[in-house]
Amino acid sequence: MEEDLNQLGEDLVTTAARIVRWVQTDGLTLSLASARILARLYDNGPSRISDLAARERSSQPTITNHVKRLEAAHLVERSSDPSDARAWMIKLTDLGHQQLVEMRTTLGRNVQPHLARLPQRDLKALRQGIEVMRRLLAADRLPQ
Repeated sequence: MEEDLNQLGEDLVTTAARIVRWVQTDGLTLSLASARILARLYDNGPSRISDLAARERSSQPTITNHVKRLEAAHLVERSSDPSDARAWMIKLTDLGHQQLVEMRTTLGRNVQPHLARLPQRDLKALRQGIEVMRRLLAADRLPQ
């Protein structure tokens, strides 16, 4: 049974990653990396750069550069961390939220023609699978 769950986990992660790489990104104004940071801020609220770097499994300088670009575009803003004046908290702005929503809408629209070719039973299975994935994330409070 453990081996089956290991394979299921591997299949879940690799297939989800392939879907993200497969979807057309035409018409997007944000890079996928920037969108991931905005989504993380949306899901988790204001965060320190060090926390963003750890959650994104990236270096602090890399995340700092992304945050600087996002800040210049008015998609995020910095404020001092109330618990440590030496640190910054990064927060999603209203414009950043709007850009994230627009990107998600565009991605969904780009996948729509492919989904339209599927039979109803497959669409139902996809919806059920997505619900299972959401429950998995909620149950284990995984960083989203």
